[in-house]
Amino acid sequence: MTIATIGLELPVLAAPQPAPVLVSQVACRVSNRISMIAVYTTANPQNPEVLGRNLRGGTLIGLAETLTVRPPERIQITDPINGFVAYTGLDCGRSSSNPSTKTTACRKVRSDIVNANVFRAPNWNSSPIAPIDVTRPVFVTQTAGRTTSFTDVNGEVWVEIDLQLTFSRNFGLSPSVGWLPATDPNSQLSTLVNGCG
Repeated sequence: MTIATIGLELPVLAAPQPAPVLVSQVACRVSNRISMIAVYTTANPQNPEVLGRNLRGGTLIGLAETLTVRPPERIQITDPINGFVAYTGLDCGRSSSNPSTKTTACRKVRSDIVNANVFRAPNWNSSPIAPIDVTRPVFVTQTAGRTTSFTDVNGEVWVEIDLQLTFSRNFGLSPSVGWLPATDPNSQLSTLVNGCG
């Protein structure tokens, strides 16, 4: 923390600036370039204590918080295990384009879909946020005109949903996005179709 002085030489504490957030971060997985990554007990890179479980290359992980522009050496994960992993051992999906070009497009759920949920992260083990029915317009995010998507280790495609526009609330998430499986597991047809509402 820095101290600044003003006028009468009274010390004033400068407010710490929050680290900038990668708004376009979508998901992380253990890099396929390595076979295993250790899960540590603390964020301190000087502490070599590991948990009894390693994660294989390609494993999807849930982050405890959104990544900053300069991530620490170890970041906290909550899924599939609670602990800390080396950031350098991860591949985190990020858009390389300017986040200000992110837009949305309105879609609708295919009329024969009975049950569709939006999830916190692009994987089936993630927590569901809310169900979507066929009457609700769904706003998918796009960057440079292309739908923001993520392909998981099983080859399933997930699309990013703007929660605020779709549900008129963000469910306490920042950024205000969720993930919808892009294909119906029962038929392999697209969950969403063009059109709105």
